[in-house]
Amino acid sequence: MAVLSTGLYAGLAGYYDRFCAEVDYAGQCDYALRAFRAFASSDGVDYLDLACGTGQHLLAMQQRGFVPHGLDNSSAMLAQTALRCPQARLQLCDLAEFEQQDSFDLITCFLYSIHYSHPVARVQQTLQRCFAALKPGGVLLFNAVDAHGIQNDEGVTTYLHQGGEALSFRSGWHYRGAGEVLDLHLTITRTVAGDEEQWCDHHTMTALNFPQLQALLQQIGFEVEVMEHDYSVLLAWSGESSNAIFVASKPC
Repeated sequence: MAVLSTGLYAGLAGYYDRFCAEVDYAGQCDYALRAFRAFASSDGVDYLDLACGTGQHLLAMQQRGFVPHGLDNSSAMLAQTALRCPQARLQLCDLAEFEQQDSFDLITCFLYSIHYSHPVARVQQTLQRCFAALKPGGVLLFNAVDAHGIQNDEGVTTYLHQGGEALSFRSGWHYRGAGEVLDLHLTITRTVAGDEEQWCDHHTMTALNFPQLQALLQQIGFEVEVMEHDYSVLLAWSGESSNAIFVASKPC
């Protein structure tokens, strides 16, 4: 078996959508639209998706009337995005490094990608960049996990079979119980005619708790709503779940 320890996203950009086939991109974008209408004072349609991957959210938001812009630090992912959503304006950039000013009415960061900014100081920098990039009255929307709710189990495995090819994708978070480090372990195995190839990757992500995250947003100047992690309805967070959606508005 060949094991590759780096370059997972570059090597598997073409497989990414197949592993994410069960992600309800349309439902997430419908939620973003409802939240925007409920909490934004801006009435524009300029939209930025952070860590946009292969552009599923960009295309869906374009179909809902927004002008799509995407940012990702993987050129392979952005190449897939350009094919899916040719009208999108794309940036190859780290989450904490983009520099637009008063440019967007809505910014999203789905699939827990806000945690890719590491350490906490980088999360704060990312949020500051978002605040600067939003037009007055604009909205930042992202989902997050409270580190104290991490189960430290084996994670989730997805299996795919197509023709003579078998694929498995396993992802799992691990929190050490203290500190800023949240470990994300990814393993993808591809088997064809008995030959097995495996990609293994480890990402150091940022461990946060919800009061800490809310405080960071408020210190920057956002007005913050913490919502239940349910894309079917706008509902205030009850305080019980370790997953939540943050809707942060930039005051006019």
